Amino acid sequence: MSVMTDLISDEHLPLDKRVEFTQNIRSQLERLQWLVASLLKLSKIDAGTITFKKEPVNVQDLITRSIEHLLIPMEIKEQTLEISGDEHTEFRGDFNWSAEALTNIIKNCLEHTPCGGLIGISYSETPIYTLIKIYDQGKGINKHDLPYIFDRFYKGRNAHSDSIGIGLAMSKSIVINQGGSIEVTSEKDQGTQFVIKFYKSIV
Repeated sequence: MSVMTDLISDEHLPLDKRVEFTQNIRSQLERLQWLVASLLKLSKIDAGTITFKKEPVNVQDLITRSIEHLLIPMEIKEQTLEISGDEHTEFRGDFNWSAEALTNIIKNCLEHTPCGGLIGISYSETPIYTLIKIYDQGKGINKHDLPYIFDRFYKGRNAHSDSIGIGLAMSKSIVINQGGSIEVTSEKDQGTQFVIKFYKSIV
């Protein structure tokens, strides 16, 4: 950004280059803003300064919120999104934070699924927990990377070039801090599946 800013200040720079550099700076600033915001959120979670709500969360509404900013990228890549589950499925938790967790996972699936591929979300409820599965038809996660993908700043062998290694770490922190669990399974060229469980309170 510093280099491009210096170049833009050159009055002899052609207009097309000025526009290109301006767009690049804007793109980098958006990434920087996302990174700073994500790090602040993670720091607050780590410090225990965030109080997660314990309210009824309808899973269908949660998924609708989670995918709203990802529908256009999916359309551009001509990906198919399949969602299945009982519309009355719910759990007690924090709607907004849970949406953040799901968005990061779905975004990860989007990035690792080829054009024309499938991304699926299914959900159900048992007497013990509410289950949400998010899966894709991507390249899969390398078996050596699998134990570390929820680690902060970890970039796997198949990571997207723009990946910083924050999104999945944040998702895990959000789920765990609501008393839930998150697991991942993956097979090479077969895709990846994330399994989230929000457990019910036992009286």
